[in-house]
Amino acid sequence: MTLHTQWLTLGLMLGSGWLMGFMLDLYRVLSRRFRLGGWAVSLVDLLYWGVSAGLVFSLLMWSNWGELRFYIFAAILTGWLTYHTWFESWVRRGIEWSVHAVEQILRFFLRLFLVVVWRPGVAVWGLLKKLLVLGFRLLLWILRIPLCILSPLGRWLQPVGAPLVRRLEPIVRPVVQFSRTIRRWFSGKGKDHEV
Repeated sequence: MTLHTQWLTLGLMLGSGWLMGFMLDLYRVLSRRFRLGGWAVSLVDLLYWGVSAGLVFSLLMWSNWGELRFYIFAAILTGWLTYHTWFESWVRRGIEWSVHAVEQILRFFLRLFLVVVWRPGVAVWGLLKKLLVLGFRLLLWILRIPLCILSPLGRWLQPVGAPLVRRLEPIVRPVVQFSRTIRRWFSGKGKDHEV
C-alpha cells in the first residue's frame, strides 16, 4: 500500500466517522420529532447500523481494496469524536431548524392548496350540482305540460296501446331505471332509499 493510499484511506475513515456522528444526530432529532417508539426504533437502529457499515465498507473497498489496519479504526473513532466535540451542537440546531422550516413550507403549501384549489372547487361543484338539479326539475316541469294535455287521449288509446307498451317494456325499463337513479342522485337519497 502506497503512502498516498494510506493518507487517502485515513481521510476517508475520518470523514466516515464524522458522517456516522451526523447520521446519528439526524436520527435522534427525527425520532424525537416524529415520536418513534417500539419496533420502529429497533428498525431504524438496524437501518442506521446497516447504512454505517455499508458506508465504511464501501469507502474502504474503494480506497485500499478492504485492507484492515489499526489506524482505520482509530481514524473512524477520531472522526466520530471530532464530530461530537466540535460540531454536534450547531449541527443539531441546524437539523432542527431545517426540519422546522420544511414543516412550515409544507403547511404553507397545504394551506395554499386548500384556499386556492380545494375550497373553490368544492364551492363550484356545489353550485354546479344545484344548477343541474334546477335544470332537471325545470325539464320535468316542462315535460308535464304536454302529458297533462295528452292524458285524456291516452285513456282513449289505452286498449290499443297496452299490447304495444308490453312489447316495448324490456326496452323502456332500463331507461326508466336510469332516470330513477338520476333522480335519486339529484335528490341526494342514494341507493339506500330506493322505493
